[in-house]
Amino acid sequence: MRRTLILPAAAALAALLAGCGNDRTPVPDVGVIPAPKEFRTAFYDKEGVRFRAPTNWRIVPGQEPHVATVAIGKAQVGIWRYPRAEPLPETRAQLDAARRAVVAQIKNRDPSFRLKSTRLVLKPGIRAVVVLGAGTNLTNPRVRRSVRSLHAYGHGVEVVMDALAPPRQFSRVDRQTFGPMTRSLKLRKPKGA
Repeated sequence: MRRTLILPAAAALAALLAGCGNDRTPVPDVGVIPAPKEFRTAFYDKEGVRFRAPTNWRIVPGQEPHVATVAIGKAQVGIWRYPRAEPLPETRAQLDAARRAVVAQIKNRDPSFRLKSTRLVLKPGIRAVVVLGAGTNLTNPRVRRSVRSLHAYGHGVEVVMDALAPPRQFSRVDRQTFGPMTRSLKLRKPKGA
């Protein structure tokens, strides 16, 4: 009687396994960086910094001079605030000099950095230099990253937003997230200053 129960159970199990072996469920690509669902304002009034960040990305506060990191998967935006004693660039000529200095500093830190483009921002309330390019991850030199680096000047500080993503996804993430984030940056007089 035992044999008669084992044989049908074994046959059913073999049929079940045979049916599962033909179809494969694709493994989800966990490296794909999702588009922002919507944006929320991140307030860092003590530092005099505000920007808009995706609601589906995490925001991790930093310690001075690091304001915060906004990240998801292999994409991240680091926000840094550096007090400056020297006069800050205000005119196009001064920003052009700052652009050359920023590019030289980036290349000095990462000799593999390849410059794609730069531009100057002269808007009410903000003067900035934007650098686009590609380099290596300083903690892992074998990993390439594309970068949008914004250097904004005002209220006695330089605020840097370094946005990084893998090269294959950078264009889309830059259009959907990095560009809107850097354009949303507002500098104010720090609270209590």
